[in-house]
Order: sequence, then structure tokens, then C-alpha cells
Amino acid sequence: MTTDTTTLAKTALIEALEKLRNEVRELAEPLSDAQFWTKPIEPGNSVGHLVLHLTGNLNHFVGGQLGGTGYVRDREREFTETQVPSKAEALARLDDAVATFRRVVSGLSAEQLAAPHPEARFGPVMHALAHLLAHFALHRGQMSYIVRMLSPDKGHPFPAPSQRQP
Repeated sequence: MTTDTTTLAKTALIEALEKLRNEVRELAEPLSDAQFWTKPIEPGNSVGHLVLHLTGNLNHFVGGQLGGTGYVRDREREFTETQVPSKAEALARLDDAVATFRRVVSGLSAEQLAAPHPEARFGPVMHALAHLLAHFALHRGQMSYIVRMLSPDKGHPFPAPSQRQP
């Protein structure tokens, strides 16, 4: 990649993640703390547990493995945590993970983006970052569905296609 292409790619990754994070915040905003941690179906996830999972995912694969933060992940706990933080605290932790993503990705060179990610299954770092964005988007979509199940009679920040105005 040329310097301009590298900068463009890094900017696109960062902006895409920040957009997804903002959508997660918008989805979570109308939920009470209790709703944020409610699993509407079993087995299933709550919006809160998905936020913990996305936070752990970014902190592990980007912060820990690329940024050397020393983050130690407990993936299972992301889905089973019973001593949950408040919605505000969980979202603040997600904001911190997104800030770490921005800091680490901004500092990567073209050579580092093309180098193998420490997690070999990802291939090059650039592929890993694209995968992490797709993973984040998948769970953001699940959150949208969960919010609809928790509040079927309320308006929704991201209406279903059948509910959109022409």
C-alpha cells in the first residue's frame, strides 16, 4: 500500500468502527439498566453482554495483540457475567476500547497492516481488522433485534424495512 492508500484504509476502518459504536449507543439509549441486561430468549444474549463481548474482542485482538496493552481476555465471562456494570459503565468501556482501536490502528504502517496478525487464522493484520468490523456489525444487528423484542410497541432508531417511510 502507498502512504495515501494506507492512510485511507486506516481512516475507513476507524470511521466505520466509530459509526457502529455510535449505533450501539443509540440502540442502548432508550433501554433501562434492567433492559440492557435482559436476555429476551434463552439461550441468548442481552445487549449488555454483547457490549461486554465487543469490548473484550477489541481489547484482545487490537489492544493486546497489536497494541501491547497487556489486556487479558476472559471470553466466557463476557457472556455470563452476573456482577454486571451499569449500562453507562459498560458503554464507557466500549468507548475506551474504540479509542484503543483508533490509537493502535492510526499508528500502524503499511508494512504492519500487511504483516501476519498474531492470531494466525486472520492472515494479515488488515484482514483481521476487516474481520473485527464485520464481527462488530453482526453483533450490532443482533442488538437491534433484541431491542425490538424488548420494546415491540415503541419506535426504533433503526426501523425494520417494512416500517420505513418512503
